[in-house]
Amino acid sequence: MKKVSFLLPIALFALANICTSQPYKYVYYLDKDLASTTKSTAVIIGKGFKENGLVQVDYFDIEDNLLFMTAHFTDSSLGSMMGLFTEFYKNNKVATRGDYLTGKKTGLWQQWDSLGHQTDSTIYQQGFAIQRAKFIYHNNGVLRDYAFKDSLQDTFTGFSYNDKNQLVTEVFFKGQSGILKKYEGTLIKTDSLNTREEKEASFAGGTEAWIRFLQKNLNANIPVENRAPVGIYKVIVKFIVAIDGKVSEVIPETHYGYGMENEVVRIIKRAPAWEPATQYGRKVNAYRRQPITFIVEQH
Repeated sequence: MKKVSFLLPIALFALANICTSQPYKYVYYLDKDLASTTKSTAVIIGKGFKENGLVQVDYFDIEDNLLFMTAHFTDSSLGSMMGLFTEFYKNNKVATRGDYLTGKKTGLWQQWDSLGHQTDSTIYQQGFAIQRAKFIYHNNGVLRDYAFKDSLQDTFTGFSYNDKNQLVTEVFFKGQSGILKKYEGTLIKTDSLNTREEKEASFAGGTEAWIRFLQKNLNANIPVENRAPVGIYKVIVKFIVAIDGKVSEVIPETHYGYGMENEVVRIIKRAPAWEPATQYGRKVNAYRRQPITFIVEQH
C-alpha cells in the first residue's frame, strides 16, 4: 500500500541524479525536514566524508538515490556549516550555490531555475545581503525584469523588457527619490517617484492562511490514485495576481504528471482574491511561484 503526503516549502530545492566517487565515512538518517531520525523512518540519507579539514555531506532521496544537496560542515556533528553549499534540480542542473562562514552566508550566492536561467545573484557579509540582483524571464526565455539593489549605497536600479527583448521601463532610486522612464516606440515618458516601497501580493490572512487553504482543498492522494511510483515530487506552479487581486495565468513549471500539476492548478484557480502587490506606491501585477511537494511512500 502506498502512502502520500504533501509539503509546502518556503525555499525550494530539487533533486539531481549525480554520484560521487569519494569514500563515505559518516551516514545520517533524516526526515523530510533534515532532522535526525531512525533508519526505518528516514526519507533522506546523508553520506559524509572528510575533505580539506571539513566534513562534506551529500544528501540523497532514499527512494531513488538521487543527490539533491551537498553541504560542508566544521565537523561530523553537523553543528555549523562552513564552505561550499550546493542544491540541485532533478535534471542535474544547479539550483543554488554559495558559501557559508561559521553558519552564515558569505560572499557570492547564486540561484538558477530548472532551465538554467539565473534568477538571483547576491553578495552577503556575515549573513546579511548587501547587494542583490534579481532576474525574471518571459515564457520564451527572454529576460523580463532585472533589478539591482545596493544596500550600502542605498540605490536601486531596475529594467523591464517585453518578450521581444525591447526595453519597456527603466527606474533608478537614490534613497526614496526616483525617476521612472517608460519607453513607447520612439517616445520616452519620465515620471518622478517619491517612494520605492514595494509590497508583495498577499493572501487574506497571510502566508499561514494560504497554506491552510491549500492543505484543506488539495487532494494529497492524487498521485497514488494515478499510480505514481514511490518518490518525492516537488511540483512548481506559477501564476499572476492582477491589480484587482484576481488570480490568472496559472501554469505548471514542472511536468511530473500523475495528476499532481493539474490538481495544484485547479486549486490555485479557485483561490479567493488576493491583496494586490504595490510597486513604487502603485498597484501592479505580481508573479508568484508556488512549490508543493508530494511524497509517495510504501506503507
